[in-house]
Amino acid sequence: MKWQKKVYLAASLNPDCRDENKKAKEILERKFLDVYYPLEYQIPNAWDYPNTEWGLMVFQSDICAIQACDYVVLLSHGRKSTAGANWEAGYAFGLGKKVIVVEMTDNIMSLMVANGRYATVKGLEGLENYDFEGLPMSRTNTEQK
Repeated sequence: MKWQKKVYLAASLNPDCRDENKKAKEILERKFLDVYYPLEYQIPNAWDYPNTEWGLMVFQSDICAIQACDYVVLLSHGRKSTAGANWEAGYAFGLGKKVIVVEMTDNIMSLMVANGRYATVKGLEGLENYDFEGLPMSRTNTEQK
């Protein structure tokens, strides 16, 4: 059996994005990738901790997951993407991880995300068609600001 690659799914926590996040996770799992999706991770007995302590535990868990992953997949909504998802992608880039950006909009992309990506695909269909074994490098010409 082939070694299963680990993917960190960086995505908006906005409730309006939950369906597309779930679909992206399903697409990645159909590709036999081991997906860490932070929204699904729960701190045991979370209500027993002060908010700052709980927040630090979540942060540390996500850091460990990014360090352990092979790739980060960022669902990008252009400059309206959440700071957390963009930070996760930037941290992964800093570690030398490949960041695959899924453009969920045609809106302007942050120049930091645009230049910290390995590959870009258009929407969930692009994610479905991306070859995670060959990992082709690809970039779109989305305007950067």
